[in-house]
Amino acid sequence: MQSNLERFKAFYKTASLWSGTLLGLEQFGLSNFIFDHLKDQESLDLPVIPQGTLLGKRAEYFFKFCVEQSSNYQLLLSNIQIFKGKITKGELDYVIKDLRTNSTIHIELVYKFYIYNPTITSTEKSPVLQELNKYQGPNGRDNLVRKLEHLKNHQLPLLYTAEAVELLKSHDIAVEKIKQQVCFLAHVFIPHQLWDHKFKYIHKSSITGYYYKSSAFAKAETENTYFLPEKYAWKMTPQELLTSYTFHEALALTNDSLERGFAPLLWMQLTDKSFETFFVVK
Repeated sequence: MQSNLERFKAFYKTASLWSGTLLGLEQFGLSNFIFDHLKDQESLDLPVIPQGTLLGKRAEYFFKFCVEQSSNYQLLLSNIQIFKGKITKGELDYVIKDLRTNSTIHIELVYKFYIYNPTITSTEKSPVLQELNKYQGPNGRDNLVRKLEHLKNHQLPLLYTAEAVELLKSHDIAVEKIKQQVCFLAHVFIPHQLWDHKFKYIHKSSITGYYYKSSAFAKAETENTYFLPEKYAWKMTPQELLTSYTFHEALALTNDSLERGFAPLLWMQLTDKSFETFFVVK
């Protein structure tokens, strides 16, 4: 498997889902970080991430590392639990300081994998929401519009609750001076026939693969080699793993995974040793 440095590079290469502002949410891109002062990548003191750490939590480790290693930002607080009595109201991901402008920013980090399904219809009146509603999690249990609404209506407003204001005040941080942004990173998988389609509202660079319906994958037999990475490795650059599969072996494993309610990600190695990445969904 790849080294910790390669895992970090894979995280850092993940594209923002959009640029600028979408539905009132301002994007904070990883390209904002300046690392010019770092000369030797191999000697970086990378975060130690426990085995089995979920994909989203791994992203949190790496984002914090980016802030700490950058020359233009300072980490003030991270993963701040907000309590009302003994009840947890939520968590603020990061509060950082822009050393160039001396401004303070509250950032919520999101790291997602989405399937773009053009057949989904929506009762939303807004054309923007109608389009964004077509982005769903591979297992159908997640939805981009719901996530954006949760950010707008719960995660970002948490900053202005009395409990958060008091906690930040204890760290000499004035809430009224804080700017709010989201670092929304995503890998989008689309139908193969839409590869040249011009997508509205999202970065084309966030499209990293395609997907098959399970019935279509069953008819897509090849002599290529297949690998099924664990979920924590989904963001990684496709590579040869210890265990490889033929098409029929991969098909059986894929069907078993779908029966358990989980859409698998596959890396398919072609004869020229290049890779294609795709999901198989119900």
